Amino acid sequence: MRIHRQCKITDLNWGAVRELVSHLERYGFKTKTIKGQISRYPDTFTLENIDEFVDNIRENGSPPGYELSVNGKVDNLDFYLSVSRGLNIHRQEYLSVWLDAPSPLKPLESVMELLGLSPDQEACIPSSPGKTAFIAHRFDNVGNELADKLARFLELLGFSVATGRGFSPTSIAEKVKKRIEEKAMVLVIFTPGSDDTWLIQESILGSITGKPIIILKDTSSSFKAGILSDLEYIPFVSPNIESCFIPVLEGLRELGYFE
Repeated sequence: MRIHRQCKITDLNWGAVRELVSHLERYGFKTKTIKGQISRYPDTFTLENIDEFVDNIRENGSPPGYELSVNGKVDNLDFYLSVSRGLNIHRQEYLSVWLDAPSPLKPLESVMELLGLSPDQEACIPSSPGKTAFIAHRFDNVGNELADKLARFLELLGFSVATGRGFSPTSIAEKVKKRIEEKAMVLVIFTPGSDDTWLIQESILGSITGKPIIILKDTSSSFKAGILSDLEYIPFVSPNIESCFIPVLEGLRELGYFE
């Protein structure tokens, strides 16, 4: 059984992190491995033990993003504990903890108390958000083909979809900006290439506030420094963008489009 709980944004009780293993032992959890990731843009550090994790934080201060994961055995069954902080697809900060184990509720609440965490208040997501979307992509052949596939998928779900293609008697930048502003959410397809029109879309995307963004990333492409680089993304191997459709549905469900 797994419990995933969103927490109020706060600094962990870093002084108690080293007690995590012994604390879990009270509930019969035998720890096998602990790993930590610390994100301080532009670097992400992977640390193989809890002492390195805590020492790094004491030396450099509380990081804006991190994940601490613990796994092992309880009652001869696997367990997995994760505490993480970062940005979600709403571009909002999150702090969450989840435990996959037999009878996880009491151990989860005990770990939260140890680390100084408390449950978040209920999120306010509109019950009927507008089913409109803008797809940002390169205007080359690959980008156009992938955007067409994604647009068709969204249209079958009842969305009104726009892209930066199509004539408008204004500048490209004004056209793209206006079309993005008119839509409730944005989907971004990152692919390799040097198409100059993409730079216009990319610079506008970097200034968007208040709109959910879902990023689909070709595994052979890379983010440019500072542009959406701190957001989660859905990977795919071009031209198989269809592999992203289930994760996209999961994101849309989180945004309140489907029950």
